[in-house]
Amino acid sequence: MFALIWNDPDRILFILLGILIVDNLWSIYLMLREILIVHRVTEVPDLLRPYLSRELFDSMRTYKLHKSWLFIGNTLFMVVFCGCLELYFGFYAFVWNLANMMAFAKWMQHELVISIIFACILNVYLVIKSVPGRFYEKYCITSLVKRHPQKWYVYILGFLLDTILSFALLVIMVVLFIYIVKYLGQYAFLGLYALAMLLTVFIILMLPYFIDPFVGKRVPLQNESLKAELERLTARVGFPMQQVHIIRVRDPSTGSNAFFYGSCCLKRIVIFDTLLYNRGLQNHVQLPAEEMGKGLRDPQVVAVVAHELGHWKYGHFYKAIIMFKTHLLLTLFLFSLFFPHGPLYQAVGFECGLQPTIVGFLIVFGYVLAPYFTLSNVLMLSVTRQFEYQADKFASQLGHAGNLRLALLKLYADNLSFPISDECYSIWHHTHPTMLHRLARLDEHEANRN
Repeated sequence: MFALIWNDPDRILFILLGILIVDNLWSIYLMLREILIVHRVTEVPDLLRPYLSRELFDSMRTYKLHKSWLFIGNTLFMVVFCGCLELYFGFYAFVWNLANMMAFAKWMQHELVISIIFACILNVYLVIKSVPGRFYEKYCITSLVKRHPQKWYVYILGFLLDTILSFALLVIMVVLFIYIVKYLGQYAFLGLYALAMLLTVFIILMLPYFIDPFVGKRVPLQNESLKAELERLTARVGFPMQQVHIIRVRDPSTGSNAFFYGSCCLKRIVIFDTLLYNRGLQNHVQLPAEEMGKGLRDPQVVAVVAHELGHWKYGHFYKAIIMFKTHLLLTLFLFSLFFPHGPLYQAVGFECGLQPTIVGFLIVFGYVLAPYFTLSNVLMLSVTRQFEYQADKFASQLGHAGNLRLALLKLYADNLSFPISDECYSIWHHTHPTMLHRLARLDEHEANRN
């Protein structure tokens, strides 16, 4: 029975359609649960009332509902409906034939060149398909919540830069992928794994140089009192204070954030200036009116840094890397099982014997492995949420539970994050526990210390 299905392109096609439909309908179901929760919460939670006005809460609630319904509409039409049509009518085979027709010169009659053309055509199609949703989100939904206005030329330059970089990255990845698959054959997944390892090391080494130019500028901490507090905290746990960096972000609408990454001599704690009260400026005249009063007070900033030190102390960066690499190895192994299977290509419209490498990549990763990705993502998210609980506990053990509690309350308000979420939706989507769950754990830690 299994062999009959495994070798029948028609049956494989309907399995792919089933995977596409079920996976996305499950996402829609979770989003509907989230919408129901948001509809029920009509008043500002008591915990957030000192930090969040009713007007802002209503705007956040409306924003969340519009975003959620946009997701459902986009998923139903653009993903499920269009995706089913693309699979059933052999869209990928059509684009491959179009790429072949565009390869008019003799030197272009090579799978590598045709694959690059194919990827570019597909990328243009996906951009066009996303335009209605992006337009509605940019000019309709975003206006529901007051954020720092972005200048039109900054938006255009950012879009052009993103397009150029994504195109360059796309070409590089297509070239590397095809060469590895062609030259290593059945051992290609090991080559891809080795490439991923090298890329991970490269990203870790280069991340400090990427943060500054793309996010903002590294600046000294002007608040001497806060600096002294952070020096005492880092000395207490043995973390070098010189590896705590303040980044003055270019886009003021960037969320208040602090994070830890790296290991050994490359470890760093990065603090966006939007996390600091009045962006850490001594001269408040430089701030626009909408940014006055935002950010955390000094004890709360120290508590947030204590939380990030918890990530360092518990080795969460190492554990996350190991988890990701294990997941990647299993993913590539599964890919190597499905990738050479001819009927899979015939199921999406290709002639017998024609198995373009890049199409195999898209079909296997985009459809065949979708159930595995969904389940593995849930498992990894559950681990990252435990990491957050552990880091909160570490900050609590250092005596910062109360201030971390206040910091979380204010950060949710400043970042315009809707405070209530459906538990099932959160399990499948959130890297962090919900605010209420984190606050409850912090209250437990504080009670135990007393």
